[in-house]
Amino acid sequence: MMEITQLFDISERSYPRKYYDQREFPFRMTYKLPTDEEVTEAIKRTLARHALVNSQRKLTEFVRKELSSMDPDYAVAEERVRRLAIESGIARIGIIARDSEDKTVSNTCPVCDQRMKRVRNLTVYGGSVNIGYRCSRCGYWTGIKARRPVRYVFSLKA
Repeated sequence: MMEITQLFDISERSYPRKYYDQREFPFRMTYKLPTDEEVTEAIKRTLARHALVNSQRKLTEFVRKELSSMDPDYAVAEERVRRLAIESGIARIGIIARDSEDKTVSNTCPVCDQRMKRVRNLTVYGGSVNIGYRCSRCGYWTGIKARRPVRYVFSLKA
């Protein structure tokens, strides 16, 4: 009768090698991350060239082309480009959102990740009611029912 190690070939290394050891890992990262200043400069040049960019994806493509002129290995994510454009104050951003049936759960802004302020209304009886939230950094707002951003429009601030 054959032993179980012979049937399943457990005695030799038939399973994949562990890749966490750098000596055994054959691949290296094929991209580099630019600094925030380099991305900000690329956003400035992009918005100076294109007066209005009507999509986050298009803005990121234009910024990647600008960055590849500096170093062809540079890569940047869409969310990082959007957040840096807002945080640096370079771009004016328009947010197109759709209404949702869900209630607003969080009071953090989905656009720039800053805490939103409550929008309150006085009642006839002298009390106050929360009617929504507004972000002071990017201008995003939502009511009791959640609004989800679906498109961003970027333009250069004057």
